[in-house]
Amino acid sequence: MANEGKRKKCFCIKDMILKVGRDNRTIFKKGEQYHCTIRDDHKTMISYKIYGSEFDLSCTAEEFSEYFILLKK
Repeated sequence: MANEGKRKKCFCIKDMILKVGRDNRTIFKKGEQYHCTIRDDHKTMISYKIYGSEFDLSCTAEEFSEYFILLKK
């Protein structure tokens, strides 16, 4: 797995639903733990990447905080 040493765990606090065609699919489920990485370019913004079983998602800090919290090891 890429970035294995930099991965953290996050906890989904709200179902994340994605519209695929006519269907709504839950891509991250409330109550589940996922691996994630934090990317900070030290200039403009922090972004997150969450690794799910079917989907990987890149998002901003605001989007991340709406659906996830970081878990302390």
